[in-house]
Amino acid sequence: MSENEEIKEEVSTGETADEAVQPCAPPEPTVSGNRHLEIISHNLLIKEGDEAKGSGVVLNLKNNAGKAIGKAVFSVVLYDAAGNIVDTIEDCFKDFDKDGISSFNISYSKPEADIRSYTVSVVKTVLTPDPEAIGSSKIEVLSHRILEADECAGVKRSLEMEIKNICEKTLATAVLEANFYDGEGTLLDTVCHRELEFKPQSICTFNITPEKPEAKAFRTYKVSVRKAITTDFEKVQLKSHDMKPVNGDVEISGVLKNISDGKADAAVVTLFKDVKDEKIATRVIYIRDIEPGASKQFKFKFDVPAGEAVNSYVISVGSIAEEEAKAA
Repeated sequence: MSENEEIKEEVSTGETADEAVQPCAPPEPTVSGNRHLEIISHNLLIKEGDEAKGSGVVLNLKNNAGKAIGKAVFSVVLYDAAGNIVDTIEDCFKDFDKDGISSFNISYSKPEADIRSYTVSVVKTVLTPDPEAIGSSKIEVLSHRILEADECAGVKRSLEMEIKNICEKTLATAVLEANFYDGEGTLLDTVCHRELEFKPQSICTFNITPEKPEAKAFRTYKVSVRKAITTDFEKVQLKSHDMKPVNGDVEISGVLKNISDGKADAAVVTLFKDVKDEKIATRVIYIRDIEPGASKQFKFKFDVPAGEAVNSYVISVGSIAEEEAKAA
């Protein structure tokens, strides 16, 4: 073979190799769920407009967890038309109701991208904790549930409860503490509810509404009895009170009620404060011989010291100790 023939053969072989190269195609779209979350179907998310570029993935999901899913995290690998990886991203879907079916769009933010295929897998699912309402030796929880919001009626999402006094005595004060959580179990708000003069074997129904704006869409809750005080320890309750100015001084008035089974005495303690929330003085008055189930009004004047001005007051009621004070 001559030298020219060898060169010609090499060139010819190189041209044939170039013609054999074919453009790559993207892989087939694939998805995989887990035991909590089933991906029923999926397809490419197409942008609106004439270009019809792929901009992400549409997933149709089913909750198979047997309870609400607070958050599902997806890992997504995106491919272009040549099979090159455009990007790998994570996205999450929150607050998926028990046994629910829902559509979830995973969008890619870069407008120039043209997505042609994808691989989707579920990284993790966080289940929403079950709601709890625990009673005590004095209070039985009969029922509890989430009451959905009604925007037209101005009703906020709240917790509805029904409780029963199962002890033999009237509960002067019962305090229930409600903790509100999001779907992942993060605490959003804590609210205390009080029931007063709760008779034996009686039943009451009430709603507890979270106060913080971020808790208005709470997904679960835990309720416990913080305290339950019988009339053995709290015989008289303060039902109302008011303060009004009188010629540079102030007048305090109010109503007490004896919720016990026998006559009762009470001490009304009032702390007066100035504009800086500092104490000016404390006054105590005694109300005696209040009949069982009866209410009694009280009123007294506080002579404000010169140079002082009452801005607010704190008032409370308590029992009168029977023992005499002894010198230290």
